[in-house]
Amino acid sequence: MSGCVFGDFWVSAGLAGIWLIRIVCLKDRSILIWAIVTSLVFGCWFVFQRDQRRLQTLPEMSNTTVKLQVQPDDVLVGPDSVQLKGRLPTGQQVTGQYYAAEGERPAPQWQIKRASTLTVAGDVMQFEPATNVNEFDYGAYQRQNGVLNRVKIAQLLAVTPATGGHVWQRWLNACHTLRARLIIETKKLPPLLALYVQGLFLGYRADNFYDNLAAVTDLGLIHLFSISGFHVVWLTAVMAFVLKRLRCSQAAVNVIILLSLPSYFVLAGAAPSLLRAILVSMLALGASLMHWKVTPLTLWGLSLMLALLWYPALLMQLGGQLSYALAFALIFVEGRSTLMKTVLLNMVSLPFVLYHVYQWHVWSLMANLLILPVFSWLIFPVTLIGGLLGLKFPVVAQLCTHLLGWFTQGLDTIAHFPGMITFGKPHIVLVVLLVGLTLVLLTRHRQRTVIIALAVTYAASFLMIHYPVKGEVTFFDIGQGDSFMIREPYGKQITMIDTGGDVFFGGHQVKKRSRALRLNINYMQSMGIHRIDALCLSHQDADHVGFVGDVLKTMAVKRLYIPWGMAANPQFMQRIRPNLNQTQLISVRAGQTIPGTHLKVVHPFTPGLGGNEDSMVLTGQYGGLQFMFTGDLGQDGEKKIIAHYPQLRTDVLKLGHHGSKTSSAPEFIQALQPKVGIISAGRHNRYGHPNQETLATLAQQHVPYFNTQTNGMIRYRFRAHHPGYWETVMKEDAT
Repeated sequence: MSGCVFGDFWVSAGLAGIWLIRIVCLKDRSILIWAIVTSLVFGCWFVFQRDQRRLQTLPEMSNTTVKLQVQPDDVLVGPDSVQLKGRLPTGQQVTGQYYAAEGERPAPQWQIKRASTLTVAGDVMQFEPATNVNEFDYGAYQRQNGVLNRVKIAQLLAVTPATGGHVWQRWLNACHTLRARLIIETKKLPPLLALYVQGLFLGYRADNFYDNLAAVTDLGLIHLFSISGFHVVWLTAVMAFVLKRLRCSQAAVNVIILLSLPSYFVLAGAAPSLLRAILVSMLALGASLMHWKVTPLTLWGLSLMLALLWYPALLMQLGGQLSYALAFALIFVEGRSTLMKTVLLNMVSLPFVLYHVYQWHVWSLMANLLILPVFSWLIFPVTLIGGLLGLKFPVVAQLCTHLLGWFTQGLDTIAHFPGMITFGKPHIVLVVLLVGLTLVLLTRHRQRTVIIALAVTYAASFLMIHYPVKGEVTFFDIGQGDSFMIREPYGKQITMIDTGGDVFFGGHQVKKRSRALRLNINYMQSMGIHRIDALCLSHQDADHVGFVGDVLKTMAVKRLYIPWGMAANPQFMQRIRPNLNQTQLISVRAGQTIPGTHLKVVHPFTPGLGGNEDSMVLTGQYGGLQFMFTGDLGQDGEKKIIAHYPQLRTDVLKLGHHGSKTSSAPEFIQALQPKVGIISAGRHNRYGHPNQETLATLAQQHVPYFNTQTNGMIRYRFRAHHPGYWETVMKEDAT
């Protein structure tokens, strides 16, 4: 029911139909009635919540003043920026971003120590949609969690302490205030110890978390740092042990833990994935106090229903899916060996991981098997002791840091073993089938048949992703820059032209995950691509080659092509040399071809250092259309091309320099006679790309065009020796 409203309707409706058939087959009228009534209640609740969110989403407003009720642990003050989450007086949740003037730091007033009301001036904006295929939709994620708008803050006008309110609000404020203080205090610990303490017990991840603990993600161990059932069971066991040593009765122990769990839920960051563990523990403790016998499956089901009342879209997120899928599977693996438990739980999680992350490390199974006991008996105690005593006794902090450092180095060593498999994103129907077959495997019925079916399904999914019948020419929406990919049918040849890159104008560079890893590399991995046969860089500008380091580190690049003379540019060579490894560097000039592809080089004619005028220009035929990629070549270079190649024609022209008036000379467009133009430019870019003169030239020559600003990612998909068709993420047609 939740999926029908918040996710994929047809898949969810199909699962609901299967579930209903199962209920009918039980031939128990009371169960059928209860199931229908419950479904109707939850269905109405989900629709109501969806409609409320639509109604409460504010229209965009510029230069307005708003009041934000914020908690101190929801305000993250950086060197030159502030990120926060708060509520408007009307109850809507919003995020806020503030950037200090260049060379300045945020004012001390941002460092609030208790619940406060911030009066700010700025713009109320809606979240931008994902504009590339398989790009993480941050706006949808925030809306699923009830955050409906964002505020671009220009100025902090006033800070006033929040009023006490009712008992519930005072308790909530106290928990948030304590969490904020704990985060501040733990930052004084040695950096590595601080990362572990904050991640394992406070649900807080610093900006450098993934840089320092990259192996945790690569080996599929991030769940150990996502506070959930594993942490709650460990902490409640420690509390019970201490309370019993203080001679508390079992009933008193249960009551104290039961009353403490809601506070810990807030102290640990109140993540949706943590809610299940808290609810299960509270329900189990309540049942014990009432002397009720409740089965684990009943606890699981009750916790799911209560969680969906609080977070209706919980199961649309990877954290919620893994939390409930693994908890469900744990019920059925009791009594099996540790090895078999680990294998089965990894098999349950694998379809979800592949659907959202696209990769899997073959060593993750061994890592989970070996490291879970280490976490229970070493890492948790060491981290807790270091967090509690580290500030008062620096020697203890240093000792704990050394132990955690050895552990982290061990993870890094394992993560660097070969074995990372780029599987790609399987179709959601196959994901459902894989999950269903794995759950059947837990029942121990017809195991041989189920294992064969699983193997066949995984193999079929892998082959469909890695050897697609259709090829594609893809123009990524990389912002202000260029990045394109050509994939021939059946994955025979992968060519990438430019990588995109960040361009800064003396403003603020926010530390976050590389856009390449979130956009073009992410898309390629989702399509099962782990190698690039030919990486062609048009010239040295950062908006074209800025992400080349990420591409070279992430992908197995066979050959790197650059325009004639750019190898003599020391600045460019310094950028790529550390990551070349086994990649062959090749310079090309007009008249040459890119081996293994259909691409021919038609510029440059003379060597250069990689300026706009030295841009590599490529042309080639795919899916019955002739494509041309022009980099940032100016009008003088365009005229040289048509002078050297007077018979040259093209069907699809990637306009030079993002549609600038310095490119796309009228005689160049007239000579090439393109049928479609492609403009790759960033939204609201400071250059005003595309220029109106260029658009007028296209109009005069009757050339329709796609623009990544309005169309998002653009794909031309085709079969071998057949014409293809155009697709855009944002559904506007070519202008």
